[in-house]
Amino acid sequence: MAKNLQNWIKKNLISRYVMTDCPEEERCLHVLEVILDDESTLDEEQEYFAHIEQCWTCYQNYNLEKAIRELIKTKIEKKPVPDTLLKSIKLEIEKLTIE
Repeated sequence: MAKNLQNWIKKNLISRYVMTDCPEEERCLHVLEVILDDESTLDEEQEYFAHIEQCWTCYQNYNLEKAIRELIKTKIEKKPVPDTLLKSIKLEIEKLTIE
């Protein structure tokens, strides 16, 4: 049993600390944003979560991004936007799209 535990630790923990970079880091960061924005497909999620089981860098990125987003959500106070400001913003957007 001790040998099995030792093998498990080597496979699942030590190998994660040895990895310093992900060969697909740019792609993984993009997929991470899509997942955290709730815009991902089921396939993207399954592929990403399978990947972070093997990639320590991406695992850390996922947990850090998720923690930052959760912290921001708790610190931001939601306030209603005045109607005049909302109308003004919409007007400016319309001007930009017409040009």
